[in-house]
Amino acid sequence: MNRAIIKKGIGIALIISGLILLALKVSSLGEAREGWNAWASPDSGFLWFLGALTLELVLLGCRLMLGYLLYSGKNISTWSFYPLAVLTAVSGLSGIILVIATLVMRFWPGGSHAAET
Repeated sequence: MNRAIIKKGIGIALIISGLILLALKVSSLGEAREGWNAWASPDSGFLWFLGALTLELVLLGCRLMLGYLLYSGKNISTWSFYPLAVLTAVSGLSGIILVIATLVMRFWPGGSHAAET
């Protein structure tokens, strides 16, 4: 199978999973805020909620960015790839699986790892 097609497939999977997670997060935003307010003290619940929301948006943004870079076939430097891969893997089980697939493609014998970094 063609290496470029596999990379595009992984990129599409990252983008689609990121968009689905974003839709799920937006749909449960009200419940999440109530949960954080109930968990934290009344004065600091909103700040905890904003912190968690910011972290989730960063993780989703990394997932979407890695998916876009893989789909478009752009060369990713080592300093860009590994932080994106780590943050994508932290974002959930699907992120871990897709990052492992990306790493396998990156280090597969005959791959273009040296040309990409």
